[in-house]
Amino acid sequence: MADIVRVGLAGCGSVAQRGLIPHLAQPDITGQIQFRAVMDPAPGRAEATAARYGVPLWYEDYDQMLAQGDLDIVVIASPIGYHYEQGLKAIQAGKHVHFNKTMTTRKVEADEVIAAAKAKGVKLVASPGEMQCRLFQEARELLMEQKIIGRIYYALFGGGMLHEHEAFRMADDVISNVNPLWYYRKPGGGPMYDGVVYSLHAITGIFGPAKRVTGFSGIGLKERRFKDQVTQADMYDNTHLILDFGDALFANVYGAFTYNIKRTASLQFAGSEGSLDLGETGITVNSGREPGLFGLPGAKLETGSRRAHDEMPYLHGVHLTLPEHHVYSDIMHLVDCIRNDKQPVVTAEHARHVIEIIEGGYLASETGKAIDLTTTF
Repeated sequence: MADIVRVGLAGCGSVAQRGLIPHLAQPDITGQIQFRAVMDPAPGRAEATAARYGVPLWYEDYDQMLAQGDLDIVVIASPIGYHYEQGLKAIQAGKHVHFNKTMTTRKVEADEVIAAAKAKGVKLVASPGEMQCRLFQEARELLMEQKIIGRIYYALFGGGMLHEHEAFRMADDVISNVNPLWYYRKPGGGPMYDGVVYSLHAITGIFGPAKRVTGFSGIGLKERRFKDQVTQADMYDNTHLILDFGDALFANVYGAFTYNIKRTASLQFAGSEGSLDLGETGITVNSGREPGLFGLPGAKLETGSRRAHDEMPYLHGVHLTLPEHHVYSDIMHLVDCIRNDKQPVVTAEHARHVIEIIEGGYLASETGKAIDLTTTF
């Protein structure tokens, strides 16, 4: 087993402040990691963060952190458009890398990151590791192995949110006053890279790789505001895709930066003998089979309220109560793989396939054609 793993974090924005930094600063994991450094280019933010959480080193320059931080892992929580460049630099410096979604914004960039990691012999974990969730594993078994709803015809999923209204950002101190307007700009903005990436990892984890994608994208609101700041949106904020998994199995995907539609299920599946809903209420199956499912009376299965991200590895104690604990689980998966010389099951290859789906979906919306997908995992 390797010694304690030294961790540095790039990006002290909303997701890092609300969840990642509080997790990494907990005393119960000091036997596994040393949380050595934080970096953020906003003047004063990294320094204030280090002082608040007792992190030894802080930087405003990413290259300086790589050169001076004496790190084993770089956790990248910067705006998504920076992930490719920062990830590649960390790999070239011989560091293992955790990417908070999404690893890159283009397949060709993901190819380069994966090839560089193999050449350097470093490990990559690219969130979100949705198939680490027991709930999604059970759904896959019910749908694909037990065929609980018969032949599956389609799935429906998606979502969106408005980051400029997050309560965390409303204060004026240097830690909390984090401008979210990059979510509406190229290259890393848009709801697909930010939010729908979760469901795309889940649906491909359940069904396997998709074969084709088509759809529509557009910009609904051309101007976005945060406090007294304004930006002109140049990234799609409204995207609707259809995924083709082969053999007449399709998925309808939507992502929009609007007020979110409240639904009881985050993923819905329809089959020849019933339906399955998967979300905050756990798994609900309505089936026309007789006799009832699992010997129960009637033809309905309800697991009861279960949150998928509460049922992931490495979560215990305070880590179950802090926000963003699913990302913490992925980070600790990488730590475990380094300390015990294991290969990650939350793979960069899976992340690359999801990136190709998103990129192909945008291309389809611009060309009016279905785009063939080339990657697998």
